[in-house]
Amino acid sequence: MAESLALRALAPAVHRWALYFAPAADSPWARAGARWLGRDADGAAVEPPRHFVGCSPEEWSRLTAAPRRCGWHATLRAPMRLSSSCAAAGLLEALRTLAAGFPAFELPALHAQWLDGFIALQPQHSCPPLQALERACVSALQPLAAPLLPAEPARYDSHGLSARQHAPLRAWGYPYVFEDFRFHMTLAGRIDTLSPLQPAAPLEHGAACFGGLPQPLRFDALSLFVEPAVGAPLRRVARVPLTGMGHCAR
Repeated sequence: MAESLALRALAPAVHRWALYFAPAADSPWARAGARWLGRDADGAAVEPPRHFVGCSPEEWSRLTAAPRRCGWHATLRAPMRLSSSCAAAGLLEALRTLAAGFPAFELPALHAQWLDGFIALQPQHSCPPLQALERACVSALQPLAAPLLPAEPARYDSHGLSARQHAPLRAWGYPYVFEDFRFHMTLAGRIDTLSPLQPAAPLEHGAACFGGLPQPLRFDALSLFVEPAVGAPLRRVARVPLTGMGHCAR
């Protein structure tokens, strides 16, 4: 109840809402991700980021600027504006209903890899429970979303979308859904737009910072993030545990 009241008070000022996977705030994964980005989406203090040899603190800050604003996460439902008929309490109730239909499961081992010009932690093989959960998150929340504004699809003009990806962008507000969904936790923005770096250096740094963390990482909750205003850093406002019964194959 207290969480619902807090979200209700917050709702009028929120620009967009997003549904993410994000590790529990007190976990080694959360601490490592926050230190990498130099920011904690839960508001905790963060140790200084560890940049690597050959990359200055200023360049490291540029490399991580985009994922730092978004917070340490993997996208399930991209940021959306709520429709005029949906209140924050209704969104939270929808998340609880969604989470009650899925049991917690273990993610495949995550490793730093290249992904369309940037680097991210990605699973080493497919995960049917993850694919099913992503589909449910996109579909279940769509009725609560406001239509895209006319200018919003232009954000993806530089992404080189295929003809097939334009349809889900119009239908779901995000092009990388369903067949094009790739679970990833972004480590750095597009390397090729910044100062020249040895191609292997960011990956090696990612392996050094995350390779020693306990695996498999357990997917046990959905995290609700808010973008308070246009361009503002996103922050986590709720974590809804997966409480469904049953067995999920890895």
